[in-house]
Amino acid sequence: MDSAARDLGVARPGPVDDLDWSPQRSAALGHDSVQLWERFLRELPDLPVQRGASSEDVLAALAWTVPDGAEDTSQLLADTAELLLEHSTYPGNGGFLGYVSGSGTVPGAAADLLTAALNNNVGGWRLAPGLYALEQHLLRWFTDGLGLPAESGGYLTSGGSAANHDALVMARDARAGWDVRRLGTRGGPRLTVHAPVTVHDTIQRGADLVGLGHDAVRVAPVGRDERVDVDALRAALAADVEAGDRPVCVVASAGTVGTGAVDDLAAVADVAQEFGAWFHVDGAVGAVGALVDELRGRFAGIERADSVSLDPHKWLYVPIACGVLLVRDADELTRSFGVEASYVVQDTDAPGIAPDAYTRSPFFTRHGAALKVWWSLRAHGWDAYQRRMVHDCRLAGYLHDLAEAHPRLEPTNDPQLMIATFRYVPRDARGPDAVDELNRQILERLQRSGRVYPSNAVIGDRFVLRACIVNHRTEAVHLETLVDLAVTIGDELAAAG
Repeated sequence: MDSAARDLGVARPGPVDDLDWSPQRSAALGHDSVQLWERFLRELPDLPVQRGASSEDVLAALAWTVPDGAEDTSQLLADTAELLLEHSTYPGNGGFLGYVSGSGTVPGAAADLLTAALNNNVGGWRLAPGLYALEQHLLRWFTDGLGLPAESGGYLTSGGSAANHDALVMARDARAGWDVRRLGTRGGPRLTVHAPVTVHDTIQRGADLVGLGHDAVRVAPVGRDERVDVDALRAALAADVEAGDRPVCVVASAGTVGTGAVDDLAAVADVAQEFGAWFHVDGAVGAVGALVDELRGRFAGIERADSVSLDPHKWLYVPIACGVLLVRDADELTRSFGVEASYVVQDTDAPGIAPDAYTRSPFFTRHGAALKVWWSLRAHGWDAYQRRMVHDCRLAGYLHDLAEAHPRLEPTNDPQLMIATFRYVPRDARGPDAVDELNRQILERLQRSGRVYPSNAVIGDRFVLRACIVNHRTEAVHLETLVDLAVTIGDELAAAG
């Protein structure tokens, strides 16, 4: 092709195409990778959930180095097989019951390959028009399902930590009463945040990151059901106002991380409205349950939230990372995060141009996570999702009943969603601190067993064992194994003194 620029007499660099693989070579690597994935899925049910290897051993086993020349892909795949099959934890194994970490869907994993291949930056509409559109449709599905108004919006983010932080930014900016983005937090009275004592630690960390400090978070007590004491919450806000402080945000939990408890969201919304505070629902653990017909009533009041965080990579089981922040008024996103970058010129008045998403979130660069959610939802269908999510809750109830029926176990929560907690109680009479220590040792042994992997919670200052069922491969047999192992290990430790 003729080029006037080429005729200017400037020395022309030759091509360097070392990194540019042909479609055939790319497909061959992809095929080999899919074969490894198939092997992984085939072996997954029989792999130890966690091997308990030391960090030193894992670091030594995976001491990869950067070669000067290209390695054969067969060696790369062999090393990756070692990573996958020998040095990993398996949240997709049905025995994984720890924390609130989803199992990862098969369609979602395949979609992530294609998203990575496309390599679009959803921070800019012009850089990712298709993925931007998919994200907008997905956000509308979430907001409609939660009952939020037509002017609501949001964005996909890395998870509940980022979503909670960003919600506090908007609460600070919207309710401070002055231009915090310009003047900082010293432009008026002290700003405070009110939340249940059981709220996720990301609220305290978020308050720190937005310049309010940990001490600005006032925590209200919870009742025996682990739900916030609304009267105590209201009294704490009144005390702040009396002291001259300004409560800017009230946080409620739609599924606490310890027990899955759902606060009385309607009552907390009333308190926030009474004091003119932003109402944020931390729903990273459980808010997607509000989309399930059989569970929706447990989340009454969520439709009144100013913002909601939720995590598809938890209870929708999609691969990490995928969190969501929803906001009642999408314009709040621009008010808190809008910037005008001099190197980005966009004619927003031109027909068919959507606003760049970086002006409505803290991120200039974002992964196109919407595709893996859409693939998961479309490949399975919402009816199957609802059946599985209700089943998770029933499994939590089953574990509660097993613990209640066993003479050396006691349930320590009444599951409201998909988390059940219990503890081992020895035959001999020993103090509560000694029982706590015994259950800590049981947990360590259970996690090293390779058969099940629970985590823990602290309820009423007591250490308990916790099963978080956000795993589409978990069934009753895994909970029965957990109970049997907990009792066997507890009996052995108790007998040893």
